[in-house]
Amino acid sequence: MRNLVVASALAIVVAAAAAETVTLAQAKTTGTLIQVMRGSVFRDANLIFDVQQTDPGAPQQPHNTGPGTTTSSNFSNVYTGWQVVENAAVMLDEAVDVMLKPRMCANGIAVPVNDPIYKKTAAGLRVVAKDVLEAARAKNRDRVIDLAEPLADACAACHQVYRDPEGPKGFGDTSIRCKVAKTAAN
Repeated sequence: MRNLVVASALAIVVAAAAAETVTLAQAKTTGTLIQVMRGSVFRDANLIFDVQQTDPGAPQQPHNTGPGTTTSSNFSNVYTGWQVVENAAVMLDEAVDVMLKPRMCANGIAVPVNDPIYKKTAAGLRVVAKDVLEAARAKNRDRVIDLAEPLADACAACHQVYRDPEGPKGFGDTSIRCKVAKTAAN
């Protein structure tokens, strides 16, 4: 009986250590927030904004893949039409989880992942992304176009607080990015 109790206790300790290891591994990040934004969020939001100028349901134009083209240009239209809009909406939704992982901003300040305003703005992006996905699946261009403004607003809600405020050295000073700027009220 004693061996069973010792074995059970050891199993619990091993399981707890494994769970802690997974948690630490999950918290590990590769890039800064600006790299996440430039690598995914910016690109995918712009693919959605492009629906205002380009009809995803229109017939696709022939694509030049001959000599002198780059790998990027050769693969730029592998996925086309509504699939591009759906994929962009999915990635904006998924990017929220990436944005909420502890990581650093480009200026070395920790991303304020626990700040209620940051969480609220991230949740706002997720809501719009899900709405765009629903509209894209329905191939409803007018609805996607209508959602361009709420998407821009979702981005701006975070940018106005954490990205756009001028630092103490004036225009171009990014030292306070990822922090709520001090105002006369706080």
